[in-house]
Amino acid sequence: ADAARAGRDGFTGMMAIHPSQVGPMNAAFTASAEEVARAQAIVDAFAANPGVGVLQVDGKMVDAPHLKQAHHILSLAD
Repeated sequence: ADAARAGRDGFTGMMAIHPSQVGPMNAAFTASAEEVARAQAIVDAFAANPGVGVLQVDGKMVDAPHLKQAHHILSLAD
C-alpha cells in the first residue's frame, strides 16, 4: 500500500529491507498496460497535430504536462 501511494505521488521507487518487498514494489512502480496505452495515445495525438498546445484524448483534455508525463511513462516501459 505504501509503494502504491508513493507511485501515485510521483515517486519512481523506494528502498526495500527484505527480498519479499521487491515484487510488490516493482508492481507498484511499473506502468500498467492501460497506462502505457494511454501514454502512447497521447504521444500519437500530439504527433498527428503538430503545433497544437491542447487537445482531447478519449474525451479528456491533455496538454504539454500530460505529453511530458506520457513520454516518461513510455521511456520507463521500454
